[in-house]
Amino acid sequence: MALSDSIKVRLREGQALVFAAQAEQRGVGIAAFIRDRLDQIDRVEEELASIRAAMIDMGETLDELRDRLADTGNSASAQVQPELAIPNAAQIETLMLLRAIASPEKMRMIRAELDRQGIEPWRGKVR
Repeated sequence: MALSDSIKVRLREGQALVFAAQAEQRGVGIAAFIRDRLDQIDRVEEELASIRAAMIDMGETLDELRDRLADTGNSASAQVQPELAIPNAAQIETLMLLRAIASPEKMRMIRAELDRQGIEPWRGKVR
C-alpha cells in the first residue's frame, strides 16, 4: 500500500507513549498503529450506519404489520403485547456492547424511535 499524505497531530500528554507501547505490543510502528485505529473507527461507523438503517427498516415493517393487523378488523390487535421473555446472556451482552459504543445522541434517537413505535425500552431488573 503506497502512502502519500502526511499530517501532524498533537496528542494529549502521555497519549503518544500509550500509543507507542500498544504499537510495540503488536509489533508495528506507531504510524501503522494509528492508521489501523482510524481504519477500525471507520469500520465501526459503517456498521453503526448499517444497524441504524436496519432499525429504520424494522420500524417501517412494524408499522406495516400493525396496519395489516388493524385492517383485519381484529379488535384484539390494539392489545397485542409481546410475551415477557428472559433474555439470554448473548442478548444481554450484545445489548450492553451496543449501548457502550452508542453516543448519548444516538441513544436518544433510538429511544425516540421506540417511543414512536410504542415499545418500552428494555431496562432489565434493578438490583
